[in-house]
Amino acid sequence: MRFAGHGDFDRVVVDLQGPMTGYTARWVSKIVQDGSGEAMDVKGGAYLQLTLYPANAHDDVGNSTWVGPRQVTAKLPNVVQVVNNGDFEGVVSIGLVLDHKAGFRVLEQSAPTRLVIDVAR
Repeated sequence: MRFAGHGDFDRVVVDLQGPMTGYTARWVSKIVQDGSGEAMDVKGGAYLQLTLYPANAHDDVGNSTWVGPRQVTAKLPNVVQVVNNGDFEGVVSIGLVLDHKAGFRVLEQSAPTRLVIDVAR
């Protein structure tokens, strides 16, 4: 996962291994930890939840394949934090903590496989 500012939008890129997985992107009222359903301690003006399925953020013996900390401060104009809030029963969840609600788009890219989330500033 990586992120950067681009002109009038913030971009988050999720690198994937293998073919494109299914996914949804939707507004949620809070970011919750998959499995427990407990609210995560993140503060923002809006929350965008990206859910990947079937997907795993661990290898066959249970070692995490998510590189870096589970909560990353982005310090972009709208994307405040990116949170890995779940790797549970074939579903990986990634929460975008935003300064404010804004238009967004999700793009599928290949070679290498990745999802690109652009959020307007």
